Amino acid sequence: MERDLNDYLRAVAEADERSLDGVSPVGPLERAARGVRRRRLLRHTRVAVLSVAGLAAVGGGALLAGPALQHPVDPATRGAVVTTHPTPSGEQIETPGIPPYAELTPDVLAQTGAGWVLSVHLAETYDPSGVRDDGGDTVLLTSPDGFTYRVPGVLAGSRLRVVDWRAGATTAVVREFVDGHSHRAVLDLADGTVTPDERGLPDDATFVGRSTQGELWHGGVFVLLADDGTSRSVYDGPSEGLGQLDPTGRRMIGSRDVMTTGDHTTFEVVDLETGDVTGPFSLTVDGLRCGIETWLDPVNLLARCVEPGASYQDGFEELELDVSGAQLAYRSVRTVGADDDFIVGAQWLSDRTLVGDTVTLDEQQCASTGTSLRHRDGSLENIHVLEPGAFGATVPKVAAGIVYVQSEQGCNGEQAPSTLTAHDLAGHINTLLLGFPVDNRGDRPGMLSWVVAQ
Repeated sequence: MERDLNDYLRAVAEADERSLDGVSPVGPLERAARGVRRRRLLRHTRVAVLSVAGLAAVGGGALLAGPALQHPVDPATRGAVVTTHPTPSGEQIETPGIPPYAELTPDVLAQTGAGWVLSVHLAETYDPSGVRDDGGDTVLLTSPDGFTYRVPGVLAGSRLRVVDWRAGATTAVVREFVDGHSHRAVLDLADGTVTPDERGLPDDATFVGRSTQGELWHGGVFVLLADDGTSRSVYDGPSEGLGQLDPTGRRMIGSRDVMTTGDHTTFEVVDLETGDVTGPFSLTVDGLRCGIETWLDPVNLLARCVEPGASYQDGFEELELDVSGAQLAYRSVRTVGADDDFIVGAQWLSDRTLVGDTVTLDEQQCASTGTSLRHRDGSLENIHVLEPGAFGATVPKVAAGIVYVQSEQGCNGEQAPSTLTAHDLAGHINTLLLGFPVDNRGDRPGMLSWVVAQ
């Protein structure tokens, strides 16, 4: 059983690395944090295996279900107003494995716009041998007020992952998984038709994000699929070459040296509009070995750095790197100790203000504590608190100044039921958009991918 369990956990880790399109790439600190979580998951899974064995010996057919699985609680939100899930117009339908919904009509589709959420779900029960499912066959549209509608006509057994949806459009860009591979496709929201539309991309190309000119993908090289129908290669670096888009969507971070050295020692700034490349800049800064976390504003990056030979799990320094000139400038912002909170999966909210999943490197803590703002001075403010004692992880995204948070009912790396909330920080309003799946027993994967229309 030990060998099988380790194989399973390795599969979890590998699938987790590829599970999210359009989210900040994984740097050394992200890998360290995920490594800690995988060890936590191993520890908790061993406990579960032993508990199941004990129950089977005593009770024969007894089922193991911890409190979080028996009585799932929607993650707590804080703020002046909390809007609960309203009843959609039209007949509300409850289907095990997905949140309640009404059928989508042409009139409702015509009203969709900025702030609506398009999500893909899998209603069937979770199969541990599958680790993380590539995609689902249930597509939902949810309004900013929490009214949810099901897109008709999606074929049962489809494996879709939504990656891009423009406000007001009646189609969305998805990755369709068939026979172990994926390709770019277009989903018609009116009738559920899925049409392959690779636009020259190879199989298994991944979506990086939306630039000022169109979709940025990686399929051996970074490729820009412009909104005018043209496409062009913009950078010949590997997928491990960061690929982080700046807040304007005009520039990205690239790194080629991993192809020859197996590690990032330098990085470059790529202008996607002109093709100009600035750099390379060294990732050894003031004698420290650094990894790029994300953009702080159009000219500054957040880096996390350690002494050569040291481990990120022992703590690190946060530096701001200024890439506005030909020479790299920097300043120290914060020292993060082994027991201090920090954020991973950082998303840009406003200049020098980020939002991300809150973790520590404490191996005794399985889950995150929720989603936090990282302020200009490096301090953190929790804006979405997970239920105390419940294993969990959050995936935040930002659209038009609103923070959207997916909260999973399991350690990061596990496929688990989740909720989706929207946080208007300026108006102090938190809205529950999607609750847990109907008939949630903790064994239904639920929401697998989602995007916010902009």
